[in-house]
Amino acid sequence: MNKPERHKDRLTVIIPSYNGRDLLRVCLTSLQRQTQSCSVLVVDDGSTDQTARMVEQEFAPFQCLRSPRNEGFVRAVNRGLGYCRTEFAALLNNDTEADPGWVQAGLRAFRQHPEYWFFASRLIQYHDRSRLDGAGDCYGRSGLPLKRGHGKPVSEAEFLSDRPVLGASAGAAFYRMALFDEIGVFDEGYSMYLEDVDFSLRAQMADRPCLYLHQAVVYHMEAASDPHRIPGGNRGKRAGRTRDVYYSPARVYWITRNRWQLMWTYQPMRHTPWLLYGWVKSTLFHLLKAGYFYDFLKGTIAGWRCLPQAWRKRKQLSRTRRIKQSQLCRLLRRC
Repeated sequence: MNKPERHKDRLTVIIPSYNGRDLLRVCLTSLQRQTQSCSVLVVDDGSTDQTARMVEQEFAPFQCLRSPRNEGFVRAVNRGLGYCRTEFAALLNNDTEADPGWVQAGLRAFRQHPEYWFFASRLIQYHDRSRLDGAGDCYGRSGLPLKRGHGKPVSEAEFLSDRPVLGASAGAAFYRMALFDEIGVFDEGYSMYLEDVDFSLRAQMADRPCLYLHQAVVYHMEAASDPHRIPGGNRGKRAGRTRDVYYSPARVYWITRNRWQLMWTYQPMRHTPWLLYGWVKSTLFHLLKAGYFYDFLKGTIAGWRCLPQAWRKRKQLSRTRRIKQSQLCRLLRRC
């Protein structure tokens, strides 16, 4: 990524959006209420619900970058980053509401912690604000990406202080643009889901750490922006069960596929026993409880097909990484 001239000490909030006009309105309204100013860029990824018109008519100071067609979440994010002309960037999902002090907390962290290159927000569940959605990302030896603290009380002491974490959810995160200059943007081979875990691992291997910011609060409507989500969570009642809206066929497929990509690219061979446990656990979950085994199987087949490019990426990263393999293993054992 070529390094353009950028405005020092300024922040651009980038929001990819596809047919999420009503969700986006809540998100943009919260950015109007920030205690510290920032630039806002909506990347309209080929929406057909008049998203761009809504931004132009109701949020005139904010910019809207239109895509002629839907290209997927990761490409939308990368388009926004390519358009960014500030020293810092923040990524924000359209199904969020940012606390008024969110931007201020991020800018303060950039100044106070020059040793950190990106920052995770404190995500709280939108519809139950007594519970965390996530306090940084984890990726453990079992190959299961996890949200740190998901579902735990927001008042729990562990999550009320800043601390280093493996990575940041791209649903609400702050980045130095210099980090993208150094290690590249998000891997478009992921299309959607877990691209932020891949990015976090690449950053850690380049010795560019992440810090969780407990004062950078964002409220998140889990999976509300998923265009494939099934209303009410019931796709087919033939199994005699209802399904949580957290799942959808596309969500299960892409997460499964991309978990295989992460494993091929980053997991050391010594973690094989834990990885086997993780895949057995996931298989049984989707077969017996979630009811999406067919989509899980399709994702697994697609994940195996990703092996050649993942292996090439693994070899490239092994040549350029700045941390030892033992350090990477310690990072994965934290989860």
